[in-house]
Amino acid sequence: MTDTTATSAPRSLRVWDLPTRLFHWSLLALVLISWFSGGEDETAFIHRLSGMALAGLIVFRVLWGFVGGEHARIAAFFPNPFAIAGHIGKVASGKPERHLGHNPVGGVAVFLLLAAVSACVITGLFSSGEGFAGPLVGQFGLDMSEVHEGAFRVLQALVALHLLGVVVESVLAKDALVPAMITGRKTRRADEPGTDARKGSVAGLVVALLVGVSTTAALWALPTPAVAEDGEHGGQYGGGDDDDGDRDRDRD
Repeated sequence: MTDTTATSAPRSLRVWDLPTRLFHWSLLALVLISWFSGGEDETAFIHRLSGMALAGLIVFRVLWGFVGGEHARIAAFFPNPFAIAGHIGKVASGKPERHLGHNPVGGVAVFLLLAAVSACVITGLFSSGEGFAGPLVGQFGLDMSEVHEGAFRVLQALVALHLLGVVVESVLAKDALVPAMITGRKTRRADEPGTDARKGSVAGLVVALLVGVSTTAALWALPTPAVAEDGEHGGQYGGGDDDDGDRDRDRD
């Protein structure tokens, strides 16, 4: 007699590698920190630091998308219009397929969220506010404060849609998406396809971490422009216009 107990038992499969999971929760934490520290002079230091940490984090994730674990790689969730349309149709019918990695719509969400965070970081470098300014504000005649604010509103909307999608997918597909991003594992029935995900490159991880940290360090090393009480930046760096005024008074 064949023992079918072992062959029919649910399997716990390795899906998300540790670097991907740490990136996911670090991104969430830094976005929240940036959100609640923006617009106030007292929290300008925290806002600037979180923004530059986000820059390094995004650079790390892009690199890890080429050398990371199987489901963390960009090729694994690159948008496919036919797959997206098919998945939306199955969700609308109430019977979506379960995916080990990102589902087709989830893959699009990843790209949009990375793009929105990148837009916030880049425009933040060229933005000024009450009591603080990005290190590149005034360069090329740019002050992207309004664009920065708009980019963050877009990011907020995308985060809300992402959370809604996670809830819908978890309920309809009966797939524990949030626990999987904590433990790195998903449970599958014996009749469902799937194997443990291939691991990423250790050497690639070291390189991605070094480049990401170096990006944050390089941005942090940039001098911060002086900001007047009305929120305008004073000169290119450190209030250059005020120095010219001092020289004029000396000549008088």
